[in-house]
Amino acid sequence: MPEKPFESIKKMKYENVWDAVDKLAKKHGLSPSGLAKLAGLDATTFNKSKRIRPDGKKRWPSLDSINRLLEIFNLSFEQFYALSSGNEEKENGSIPFAKLSEISDFISDNNPVWQKWGKVLFPDFRDALYAIEIDSEAYAPLYRYGTLVVASQNSDIRKADRVIIYLNNSDVIIKEFVRRTPSKLIVTDINLPHAEENIPIADICLINRIVWISQ
Repeated sequence: MPEKPFESIKKMKYENVWDAVDKLAKKHGLSPSGLAKLAGLDATTFNKSKRIRPDGKKRWPSLDSINRLLEIFNLSFEQFYALSSGNEEKENGSIPFAKLSEISDFISDNNPVWQKWGKVLFPDFRDALYAIEIDSEAYAPLYRYGTLVVASQNSDIRKADRVIIYLNNSDVIIKEFVRRTPSKLIVTDINLPHAEENIPIADICLINRIVWISQ
């Protein structure tokens, strides 16, 4: 567990800490809003508009928000603060990352080419995990624009699990799993769980279970 930066915070500079936040987000393919969501914070926590108070004085990020980043990315305060000087933290627990609309660019012969994906840190990487950022409103309101979903390549799939389905035509869709027969996969829309849909097994090349989502 990274140490809390109560002592180190006395030494840090306003510009450097916000620069470290921005570089941490950029390094892992996230916006400041996406970074805040991944850490379980309000989406506006790290926005530019939050960095200056209405009276014009500088607003620092809270100790709680910094600690959330240290915990989610498994960083020490020194590693976090070093980002502002261009030093990179160790990629402990990094998993493949891509935006939903771009996944087809990283698939070859109906299989994801993980080497082409970016990287994002995730605290639990015991399974073969990867992350996808929802960059459309196709799954709203449940998964809004900017939602980060983490899926497992090895996890068993059970009824009511939400899954990412890779189709042979390179489409990638998110559904709720109902059951599987020898010839078809029965799923529902994640926002309309009572409307069943049949997908021929022959049309599917890969199914992975969603194990975590940002809020």
